[in-house]
Amino acid sequence: MENKIIFNADDFGISYGVNQAIEKAYHKGILTAASLMVNQKYALEAVELSKKMPNLDLGLHVNLTNEYPASDAKRLPLLTGNDGKFRNGFLKLMLLAIFKSKELRKEVREEMEAQIIKAQKMGVKIGHIDSHRHVHMIPLIFKEMLSLKEKYGIERIRVINESAFMTMKTNKRKSYLLDGGLIKYFLLKFFSILNGYVSNTYFYTMLYTCKLSEEHFQKVLVPRGFDCVEIMIHPSVTETDKDHLEDIFDQNILAHWRDEELKTLLNKKLLNNFCFGCKYPFLYELYFKLEGLWFSRVPEKLRFLLVGGFNTVFAYGVYAFLLKLLRLPYMLALAVQYFITINVSVFTMRYYVFRSKGDVIAEFLKAWSVYISLFFANTLGLSFLVEVCDIDELWAQGLYLIFSTIITYLLHKYFSFSKKVNKKKRLKE
Repeated sequence: MENKIIFNADDFGISYGVNQAIEKAYHKGILTAASLMVNQKYALEAVELSKKMPNLDLGLHVNLTNEYPASDAKRLPLLTGNDGKFRNGFLKLMLLAIFKSKELRKEVREEMEAQIIKAQKMGVKIGHIDSHRHVHMIPLIFKEMLSLKEKYGIERIRVINESAFMTMKTNKRKSYLLDGGLIKYFLLKFFSILNGYVSNTYFYTMLYTCKLSEEHFQKVLVPRGFDCVEIMIHPSVTETDKDHLEDIFDQNILAHWRDEELKTLLNKKLLNNFCFGCKYPFLYELYFKLEGLWFSRVPEKLRFLLVGGFNTVFAYGVYAFLLKLLRLPYMLALAVQYFITINVSVFTMRYYVFRSKGDVIAEFLKAWSVYISLFFANTLGLSFLVEVCDIDELWAQGLYLIFSTIITYLLHKYFSFSKKVNKKKRLKE
């Protein structure tokens, strides 16, 4: 299959200047795709412009954070405020996904489906789907978007699978250390791992989001295993938008970098700087090989013993440090140790032992309930060994961990990361 380079312009329909830039980048530059925001003022104009761009891969840029929803705002109390506008940013949506998952799931699905239907009614054949502010990478939202992708036959969903090491190898600027690009990358990459969805389209530019000058394309390394690469870009003609300030709700729309990104899109020579089939850096490559052997050659029970052993040693080390070096009371040391080590244990158990692809939030909550239950059992066992049996606090915790290992495995296997299939679903199949 021939390698494919997708330059995708986000925010199509958000402003007149963005629409103007996308049209120019398509006809005079290297733009091949755009993501439409159907609930923005210039969306209809964007659709009309797209009719003059026959080879443009037009997709949906789901918007859950800015301006008005496509569905009835009264049905979206978590997503919208009294003014009927969206009221949450990425972090608030992430917290809602944890603490109000059931309600958020319902509202998010309803609104995303409303935007898909609206796009179809506008005459758009949706070729791909992604989101404004990358909110679809939040596991709960990703799961619903993936379900809608399958339901409506949408070909591609954006996945943040970029290798930071490969990007850094050919880009010497370190702006991502100061503007939050690196933090954003690691958060979205972590969510991508949790989502467990594999795409053959490589994503490039997360580290330099909204700041893509021509120098970022001197050489683009696309790892082997990918026959397609997507570049997310945000072009605009800001001078045009400055003449329509009444339509601008976000100052980022006027950022000078949008003009710079339009300039990048007009440089056709950049297409010659993509290198497909590249090897990952040595340590990265070694990790993938070891991971492949880990899941193919090591049985689940042995994986548990090894990962559980690591988690046990890690937790015991933290406990010993808090107890002996910081001299905390043993019960306080135990509580702090659990707080520090629980998430490490849950993640490593979920991914490296059970390789679960179930509902991330539900599984994390169940796993947390397991560890909280074990914490209370641990406090009783530890206090008994210390106060009644007169055993040293450090040795007492070591004895308890020996007995808790089997219980932890059984609770995770048959509760936290259970792979039971719903009986009704099985009958249908």
